[in-house]
Amino acid sequence: MDKKSILKYLPLETERLIIRTPMPDDAEQIQNAKEALEETLRRWMEWSDDFGMSRQGLDDWLTNATASKVSIPLIGLDKLSGKFVLATGIDTTDEDFSTVSTGWWLAKGYEGQGLAYESMSAIFNFVQETIGTRMIKASYYEGNTRSQSLMERLGMNYAGTEPKAHTSNLTGEKLDVITYERNFR
Repeated sequence: MDKKSILKYLPLETERLIIRTPMPDDAEQIQNAKEALEETLRRWMEWSDDFGMSRQGLDDWLTNATASKVSIPLIGLDKLSGKFVLATGIDTTDEDFSTVSTGWWLAKGYEGQGLAYESMSAIFNFVQETIGTRMIKASYYEGNTRSQSLMERLGMNYAGTEPKAHTSNLTGEKLDVITYERNFR
């Protein structure tokens, strides 16, 4: 299934969240959430260098991901308040989205409530049942046990480690990149 066809099925709805593509009006909420969580994001997110943390970096990401045929940016918003909760998305190297990669981060104050599991479970079901994705992959950096735990709860299995392949944007430390995957067929 191509991106244009996939977008017709959005937004997704979970018990507590609306998951949809970000709109220009969402940028301020997303940027504020990035700034409030700067230390954590710089520790664990590849994109969190100075440019990635800037408003221009956010605007470029929104423009580029929206225009791309192989990337679908997604955000989770609280159903009741409309507040930004989570950033995620699905990316692929093949335009039919048969194999996708994903990642996520939660806004400050939403950790430990099961919202990442709730949203990512919905996305996993969506890519499997609606898109026909055969495999989903995600990676985390050495020490990020919360991401590892969520990947395992989502039914993902260890697929490999790239030793010291990531440099933390917070500490400059070289960290292992650990990849998990889940096959749907």
